[in-house]
Amino acid sequence: MSKNFYFLLLLIFGISCSNTNKEQLKAEYSFRKKEIRELSQLEFSGNTPLLIKEAQKAKQKAKKIDYDYGVFRCNIFLMLAFNGSGKYKEATLLGQENEELVKNIKDEFFISANYSNLASSYSYLGLLDESENCLNRALKHSLKIEDKDKRYYTLSAIYDGLAYVETMKGESAPNLDKVKKYYLKQLWAIQQLSETNKNIAMRKNAQLSNIYVNLGATSSRQKKTEEAQNYFYKALVICKKYKFNNPVPLMAHTSMAKLFLSQKKYDSSMVYAKRGIVLEKEGHLPEVRRDLFEILYRASEAKGDKQNAKKYTDFYMKLNDSIINAEKRGINTPVKIIIENKEKEKTNTVRSIFIVSAVILLVFTLTGWTYWRRKSKLSHKKYDELITKIREENTQKAERKEFQKLSNENGSKSLVSITDETAKSILQKLDKFEMSGKFLKKNINLPYLAGQLNTNTTYLSEIIKIHREKSFNDYINGLRISYITHKLVEDPRYREYKITYLAEECGFASSQVFVIHFKKITGFTPSYFIENLKKDKNI
Repeated sequence: MSKNFYFLLLLIFGISCSNTNKEQLKAEYSFRKKEIRELSQLEFSGNTPLLIKEAQKAKQKAKKIDYDYGVFRCNIFLMLAFNGSGKYKEATLLGQENEELVKNIKDEFFISANYSNLASSYSYLGLLDESENCLNRALKHSLKIEDKDKRYYTLSAIYDGLAYVETMKGESAPNLDKVKKYYLKQLWAIQQLSETNKNIAMRKNAQLSNIYVNLGATSSRQKKTEEAQNYFYKALVICKKYKFNNPVPLMAHTSMAKLFLSQKKYDSSMVYAKRGIVLEKEGHLPEVRRDLFEILYRASEAKGDKQNAKKYTDFYMKLNDSIINAEKRGINTPVKIIIENKEKEKTNTVRSIFIVSAVILLVFTLTGWTYWRRKSKLSHKKYDELITKIREENTQKAERKEFQKLSNENGSKSLVSITDETAKSILQKLDKFEMSGKFLKKNINLPYLAGQLNTNTTYLSEIIKIHREKSFNDYINGLRISYITHKLVEDPRYREYKITYLAEECGFASSQVFVIHFKKITGFTPSYFIENLKKDKNI
């Protein structure tokens, strides 16, 4: 009877688990069929606000049914949208959230996409090392993608990203060999794509033409003119065959015109420049047209054609004035916006690093809230104790109790024989030394202080050890930290000074050493102390 009862319980439990599992699978299947499909359709609609709204809504639903893959995919849609609308900080947060979900995700294609999108966010923020690290992680996962076309298309995008990062890392003088290596790898990857239908063939060749232009530009910077010319020709052949009207053929014609101009092949240079002007009318990129007019007037001038040189010079000056005036009115072209953004990123690198550091700290805080809260309470308790101690010291008279004779216990601790009179004399001198502020002197050491107090290093070290209960170094550093904490409490101006100044003010050789000893003695950093002092209304 007992065995049958337990068997029945196990059977009921098994059926219950089975039904729960079936319900979960059903909910996940429904989410993939509806929400993810709808977001995929919105991805290339150009309606970024709607994509963000719907992806956030879908993400909440995925969380509700405890569907990690759904949350992961929604985060990728949001990262794409945020990167596209300049919200790079928000995109990095989502990429870091996905880091926690990766272990539960089996789809290598989307894991790779996650790291690629995160790399884009970091590169836009100017964090190139972080971007490169993410791209290498994306590369590792992309090699595991089973579908051939997906694998090579993903590899192509990653190599393009690595080439960009390498270019930006070098800024005015990048490692061109390394940049070209990545472009050649990108070329190899895109050439592996099949051409099963017309649309795939168009996408493949659009990528090829762009890669050839990038390779040509890199070769041109390396002064490999024949190689550069060959790459530009290949790009133009593809553009002509597939009748591309995107910026690639315009860039190819402009690059070819510049290349021929540098080779003093002025007629050829003018042919490509004039074709470029025709193409520019379709894309409306006035900065490029200005470059083309410059090529035309320089080529005409070199040929001795004064009439055309004057004509193209006038065109150039008029367009240049128009662009400058437009900039003053704030009417910027897409190319100008990109240039300004890049310049802004370079000038705000420190701010960007701070922002991303704050983002990482926020994520860490959310995942370890209990730990941080406990640590914060402990730090604040130590802060309160230090403030109380400083207040008590300020209310007391700056005097020490009269010296008492060394106890037997102290005598037993002492490693050397010091008479009571000698010890009393050294302690009195130490009191004066502590009141004088001479401990603020940089590089102060035991022999120096022993000389100042007219004693020897052995006696001084022993007295400090017994009566101050510290080693010599801890004694000096303790005096310095006590000095600067009093200054910070008593004089609000000190709270506005930089850490480097505070370190120098109290005698430390560097700000790093100062911070280490400040935290060792007080239990928190000087920044934490200053921040709380500013908030403390009682001070």
